[in-house]
Amino acid sequence: MFNRPKTCQLVTLVFIAIFWLFISCENNTHTRKQPVDKDYSLLILSDIHISNDETKDQRLADIISAVNNGMFENPDMLIITGDVVSSFQRFRDRGDELENQRAAKFIQIASRLEIPWYIALGNHDYKIDSDRDSDAPFSFQDIDTMEVLWHELADVEPYYSIEHKGWNLLVLNSMRGRYLDRFFDDQQMQWLEKELQKELPVLLFFHHPVKTDHIKIWCKPKDLVTPDTEPQFFSLVKAHHKQIKGIFVGHGHRWVNDDLFETVPVYETDSFADNGKSPFHLVDIDTTKNLINVTRHEFIKN
Repeated sequence: MFNRPKTCQLVTLVFIAIFWLFISCENNTHTRKQPVDKDYSLLILSDIHISNDETKDQRLADIISAVNNGMFENPDMLIITGDVVSSFQRFRDRGDELENQRAAKFIQIASRLEIPWYIALGNHDYKIDSDRDSDAPFSFQDIDTMEVLWHELADVEPYYSIEHKGWNLLVLNSMRGRYLDRFFDDQQMQWLEKELQKELPVLLFFHHPVKTDHIKIWCKPKDLVTPDTEPQFFSLVKAHHKQIKGIFVGHGHRWVNDDLFETVPVYETDSFADNGKSPFHLVDIDTTKNLINVTRHEFIKN
């Protein structure tokens, strides 16, 4: 028997405190309940990563079938916060079969959905084939080439707005500034400022997580949108913090939620396909009170 030095005890206590802080962040229920009278709802998925893994195809097909069959009380639309594919193609110039053309395979499955669907392009969606590193620097030409391909395949714009029942749903693009070592390009931020001037309640959707008010484990630090990399974005959000009712992101493959400027809730949806529980968010929208209610769900096929 011996007495452990007090300094060792102190170090141990600090380590335990940090450990439980980490666990509490990881196991947050990520569900916010507000008293809302639902006028309509949105289904939010992220990081589907369609590839040569057929189980991912099937999970997407199953939840689409469930939506079509009324399992979720008929949401008005599906929005995917990026990385719908692991890469646009499996191999460049290796044929038009769906096994090789991953984006085309995603479109074929998504087209079965009986409600509108929208995507925010993520870093894997800009990855032209499996040999391309999605985390390596992107040139302007790289970005422009992929945007042309997505537009030709499915009429997908780099960023856009959806005005729906008195709300402005803004689908941004956190890849357009990567050739500048940023996330958002200047043109997109000018567009965002004009959209916010409409003074409608707003939801924002894009791929990379943002730095929020408290310490949260969102993603790799280099992939986090911060005031240093995007001062104009943070300035716009701060100026319109009462108008912006929520921000939805992906990329980190984990459940996280926090606030920005103590007002704007931010939600990261875990990967729908890489997590075996197929998680997603349902967002109920009250157009009278201009409130949202966000709940976390896990999809289990009956």
